[in-house]
Amino acid sequence: MRINSILKFPISILGICIFLFFALSLDSKPKTKERHKKSKSSKIRQTIVLSIDGFPAYYWSDPKYHTYFPHLAEMFQKYGVHEIETINPSVTYPAHTSMVTGFDPAEHGIFNNTLVDPFEKNDGGWMWYAEDIKVTTLWDLAKANHKTTANVFWPVTVGANIDWNLPQYWRKKNPEDDKLLRVLSTKNLHKEAELAVGSPLNDVTKDEVKLKTASWLFQMKKPDLLFVYTTDLDTNHHGFGPDSEKALQRLVELDKAIFEFLQSVRAFSPRGPAVVIVSDHGFHSADSVCAPNVVLKQKGLIREENGTYQLTFKSSGGAAILLPGSPNQISPEEIQSLVTEILKLCPGAEWIPANNTTLVPTQIHPSALGVLYTKERMFFSGTRKGEVYSQSQTPIHGHGYWNTNPEMKTIGFVYDPRGKDHSFHSVKDVFGIVKDTLGLKERKNKGPRVSTKP
Repeated sequence: MRINSILKFPISILGICIFLFFALSLDSKPKTKERHKKSKSSKIRQTIVLSIDGFPAYYWSDPKYHTYFPHLAEMFQKYGVHEIETINPSVTYPAHTSMVTGFDPAEHGIFNNTLVDPFEKNDGGWMWYAEDIKVTTLWDLAKANHKTTANVFWPVTVGANIDWNLPQYWRKKNPEDDKLLRVLSTKNLHKEAELAVGSPLNDVTKDEVKLKTASWLFQMKKPDLLFVYTTDLDTNHHGFGPDSEKALQRLVELDKAIFEFLQSVRAFSPRGPAVVIVSDHGFHSADSVCAPNVVLKQKGLIREENGTYQLTFKSSGGAAILLPGSPNQISPEEIQSLVTEILKLCPGAEWIPANNTTLVPTQIHPSALGVLYTKERMFFSGTRKGEVYSQSQTPIHGHGYWNTNPEMKTIGFVYDPRGKDHSFHSVKDVFGIVKDTLGLKERKNKGPRVSTKP
């Protein structure tokens, strides 16, 4: 169209056209930004939950340890890390179950690493089985939301409703255990993983192999939610003590393996997964041993001759919970008399009765009659033999101490690609964090979450 034709075009119509052109141009940019911002913030991300068993918070709070985990330290410095509380008892299986349920042990049903089994009838078996969890887990919730899940050695996952499941389980810690794991894992997955990684996968396998298996699983199966559990730091802490040369050297190696794993899954890249790194408890060392079951046996409350008991202490290391047998006809006065005797024999031991409302034993076990605990360098043994109290010839390195003890504090880290900050105060918060990163919804009426709490 020539210029003189434009000049002949009615001024009013031309003005309207120009106005609409600029109005639409100006309006389109904010809408585009808003849509982009909204899609970015609401995009559901793959999520990895990585557990480093036995990482005490003081390794982070004291800079002298940072040289032993340089990659993690740089990550924590850049994105932030939290000092968090574990649960009671501060041991591995209850803590990891609290992570995936958001509940305390009395509610989720995994009360300790092992069963209450005073006469060892279970041959040292642990609480391996997911059917013992009484509440909804993250893998249950993911399944209900049509999300896929994968697992490398996360505790209490034998028989779990996980799409690609490589659970932790052992019996004799020899090659025969591999056959068990092939049967207990998702069909053919254990063998497929071993062939892909080139190493056996069992409970004596080093963490490097577990992390390489997790990398392969993440890349090949592309789960929405991946659980990874490492054990070597905890093992070395038990064997040689926190702050020991061997444990810290193993931490150096583990730090490198974790860094390589995170690189392999493209963590911290624009399209990478959300990452939660957490530990289950800290670590402490003891010089003395208290064996309260010796007193119960002396009083005839534990009868080895017929394999019965009216009362028993279930030890978690730094604490021991008093539980009733069947039938239980022991009065509160008799219990208090027993406890008073034990406290005199075990200097440094303290007692929390079942009705305490500040430190609550029934958060550990619904049948708890009370808990012995200590703030000292003392270890509670479950044995019925020997002296009630003794000095240990060598230090005993462990956990299970009350979760408010500074030594039991541990670490929690979250990287959310959306830039969202998450509250992280307890191992139980893992449930809510993962629920948020994956956008998991709970059914409003039926629930799927249940609780055994009265």
